[in-house]
Amino acid sequence: MDSLTFISDICGQLKKLKRTGWVRHNIPLPESDSDHMHRCAMCALLLTQPPDPRDDYSSPSNQKFHPSKINTTKLLRMAVTHDLCESIAGDITPHCDSGLIASKYDKEEEAMKKIREIVGDPLGLELFELWKEYEEQETAEALYCKDIDKFEMIVQGYEYEKEHLQHKQKEDESNGGESDEKRQKIKEEEAHKKDVRNEPLRGFFVSTNKAIKSPLFRRLDKELRERREVMLQEKGWSVTEEERQRD
Repeated sequence: MDSLTFISDICGQLKKLKRTGWVRHNIPLPESDSDHMHRCAMCALLLTQPPDPRDDYSSPSNQKFHPSKINTTKLLRMAVTHDLCESIAGDITPHCDSGLIASKYDKEEEAMKKIREIVGDPLGLELFELWKEYEEQETAEALYCKDIDKFEMIVQGYEYEKEHLQHKQKEDESNGGESDEKRQKIKEEEAHKKDVRNEPLRGFFVSTNKAIKSPLFRRLDKELRERREVMLQEKGWSVTEEERQRD
């Protein structure tokens, strides 16, 4: 057991590890893994509240999500540790190298085994089992944690757009006095740039448009997307149908 190494090296690395998706889009001061998991934990606390009457848990597929059936202590501990493995394995996303993506589970499992050794049981075993349960996606707590993971990501994306996305310029304003050939070249250059200042973070909202399953977070997801659409319209940007919530 080496508690100091766990707190300093493992948890400390999570505070320094910037989330890959935001780095790819040149986000100023992108959040860390620790930032992400902290708000995930805050989301998990919502399950300690009485059910909201706007959330329908009556259907067979939704009954398992009723807050009274959720081990909220487990969910909270899962939410605040679900990316712990990334302190060693790194933040591997679908946009990383194909070989890295293929080895993602193995790398993360090895990382959790190492963390278990550092922490020592019984906590080390609990951390490993929480990670494994989250990855297997079979329990209601794991399903909720995945919903929270996706929801927190798009909340953060919305906040980055709100803070950094510039108002869209009309084409004749942004490229005034330039030839058609030069305008086309500018468009091609901008298309290859991934920068939140120049373009909304559409991919994050498209990839999650039907990922969230629980009634509570589907409602919050829809509310967020509607709020985002208003914000983008105020900045002169449109929203595609794929960015809206889908069944």
